[in-house]
Amino acid sequence: MDNDGSTNDDDKGQSLHELSLHHGASIVSQLVDIGSRHNQQPHEKFLPIIRRLQCLSPRGTKLFRGQINAFDKQEYIALSYTWKSSEHEDPKSGKYQVEGWDSQGLKSSAVRDCVFDRILSYMRYAQVQLLWIDAHCIRQDECDGDTCAHHSRCTEKRDALQAMDLVYQLSSHPVALLGRPMQETSELHLLKLIMTGKLVAKSDNGSESPFWKPTELGEAIRALRLLHDITQDLWWRRAWTFQENYRGGRPMRLLIPYTSSLESPKRCLKGFGKMPGELCIKSVSFSTEATYICLALNRVKRKLLPDDIQRIKDVLRAAGRYAAILPASSPMTPTVVTDIEERGLSNPWDRLAILANCCQYSTRLDVEALKQQNRSLSLSVLAMCSLNGEILDNSDDSRTSTAPLTVSHFLRQYLFKGFSAPENDTRPLTFNKGCRLTDVELTTDGISTKGHLWKLGRVIDTSEFPRKLPWINNPRGRLTMDDRRRLLQLFLYLKKQNHRFLADQINIYLTHDAYRAGKNYATFTEMYLHHMAIELAVAINSGRKLRLGSIWDSKRRKSEYRAIFMWPDENEGDLSPPPAFVFTSAWFRNPGSDAHEPNDIDRHVSLEVSLEEPRVGTGVPHLRVRTWRLGMCFFEDCRLTGVVFPWPRALRDIKL
Repeated sequence: MDNDGSTNDDDKGQSLHELSLHHGASIVSQLVDIGSRHNQQPHEKFLPIIRRLQCLSPRGTKLFRGQINAFDKQEYIALSYTWKSSEHEDPKSGKYQVEGWDSQGLKSSAVRDCVFDRILSYMRYAQVQLLWIDAHCIRQDECDGDTCAHHSRCTEKRDALQAMDLVYQLSSHPVALLGRPMQETSELHLLKLIMTGKLVAKSDNGSESPFWKPTELGEAIRALRLLHDITQDLWWRRAWTFQENYRGGRPMRLLIPYTSSLESPKRCLKGFGKMPGELCIKSVSFSTEATYICLALNRVKRKLLPDDIQRIKDVLRAAGRYAAILPASSPMTPTVVTDIEERGLSNPWDRLAILANCCQYSTRLDVEALKQQNRSLSLSVLAMCSLNGEILDNSDDSRTSTAPLTVSHFLRQYLFKGFSAPENDTRPLTFNKGCRLTDVELTTDGISTKGHLWKLGRVIDTSEFPRKLPWINNPRGRLTMDDRRRLLQLFLYLKKQNHRFLADQINIYLTHDAYRAGKNYATFTEMYLHHMAIELAVAINSGRKLRLGSIWDSKRRKSEYRAIFMWPDENEGDLSPPPAFVFTSAWFRNPGSDAHEPNDIDRHVSLEVSLEEPRVGTGVPHLRVRTWRLGMCFFEDCRLTGVVFPWPRALRDIKL
């Protein structure tokens, strides 16, 4: 939903120091107050809205209402467009009539005629019968109040807005209307070159990173300028349409109009669909190829004009593909926060809802309560990120001040960037998205959470394992035969060293896996254990070190080993290194109910940490992040331990 407008009710440009001065309180105390229980709300989407999704069925210039269960039927258009017309569009409306709510007959629509002209033409082309469009498929307010509880229409609108991202996610045909038309044959040919990836080539330097170079500099610069023109369209600059594109995912299609003189060249080129008057391209493909061109030109920017360097930044800001831009060890959240922040919103506080939808946060904040308390919007973003388990890197011992940073800059600098997805995971950024703390509370001391704290002990050097693997008769299960043999080798070693519990757990896992087949997992635990088992097998095959772990005990009593972690090949020959600690937690997504979707995801954390002595009287361990440490843990019947991750020192030091 993109109700375009403007307001100055926003503090996104204020530094942390200015936010502290403006509100008369330290940043930490503000975060604690904003994140208090009475300001929290469960992020529940009202599913009857989706099960009775309002859609329109066109008959000529008349559109009639119907409803579908979108969980069962995804054959509908979910339209993404801007309510305000772009400079390339005719703002005239009134040609189309839409059936009103509650059988109120047909009424002229305020939606631009050109919007209906284009999307109805696409529906005929794609042979899709149903259209979802927010202006008519979400019941509008009875009154102007955002918190009205007296009118069912107002309540229904709020429920529909909260579930709107699901409309795009479930649709088999999410479609976006861009306004800037193709006018020249040369532009059409250039877009074809862009979409086929022929303007960039992968560097032949042996690097694992996707470095790109332009195959023809002049052509690439012209392509950049075309991409800049396309992405300056209003659709790329609104926050709600960002959410629609983000949640629409791979099925999202972009429609780009073109003048009638290009009809014949378009048919010859192919790759843009066969719909007259519109180029039809995948949004993901467009963003990917645009990103590669920008990355290629970035490598030779000393040869570019200043205006072209700025165009690279603009295109990446509008259409950058995260998988190509971000390192595999990074979180997506800071980029999502920045991308939403830099797009227009009539109500800046909607930023919290859009961020929660895009990042799949199960805890939201009560916007009206925060506004009544005169809270900071920017700090509310930081508080919501922290409440939903985003990991702040609190290991920084430097005294470099963060006071001049805005919240979005702080997140880019201080969200943990050392994730390490399993080697067999082909989507590391998606893996990183699930790396979040659970059961979080914001306290004066820091971020309170629960999990298992492991004290690491003995190191195993697998390079000393026999090269000949044990034999297995009739190998079965998800594991490959070689991976199974390597884990069996580990089991035999642990048993010989008298680490019986851990050896038995490895053996039980192998036995259970032997009766598993296919790629479907019954539980998140089963999936995670399988990935970690493969990671262990890869480490053994490479002759790497492993380190055993036992549950930490505040009274320093010894306990049996229950976990085994991958360990760096440092301190050659030292099999008794100093004590180290790993904090792990796992949260299996809340499945919700028939009535509500909790917007939750499976979460998993496996962090090597440094342990600070518990403060007198609390007994709660204080942990500082060091690095990500993958491992296989067996914590059944082990109680969770409450811990605190202290606020980064640089944040804590921002005071009045």
